[in-house]
Amino acid sequence: MVKGKVEAKIRKMTEADLQKVKDIDKELVGPHRSISWPVRVEAHWWIYRGMPSFVAEVEGEVAGFVLGDIRGVEYGTDVGGWIDMMGVSLNHQSKGIGRMLVEAFCQECQKRGVKVRVVVVGDDKRLVGFWKSVGFQKGNLISYEK
Repeated sequence: MVKGKVEAKIRKMTEADLQKVKDIDKELVGPHRSISWPVRVEAHWWIYRGMPSFVAEVEGEVAGFVLGDIRGVEYGTDVGGWIDMMGVSLNHQSKGIGRMLVEAFCQECQKRGVKVRVVVVGDDKRLVGFWKSVGFQKGNLISYEK
């Protein structure tokens, strides 16, 4: 549910956005993932920088991001767009920014003729609810662990 729409500018991510992306992720997840993220976000950027990753700006500040790429045939699937990570700063949530970021990613993938996928933990009701609210459906991939 969108509580209050906000004017946000969605644009392609640049190298200058990396620190703010890490700051938003740390705000949302806490320090545990941030241990691996300082290297991972830059690695993702340098490997996939031509791919569809976006940020949302509100009043000139980065308020959210979506990191993704287009890659092939993992797990027997067709080439597709994969949303690897996304986040919206806590003070900008429930304003439609996440939806706008996902729509920008999906539009870019649609131009390239590929389907979009995202993997989430199945019992994270909030995330599952978000993805359903932006039109995603459960796919064929199933995870097994031992």
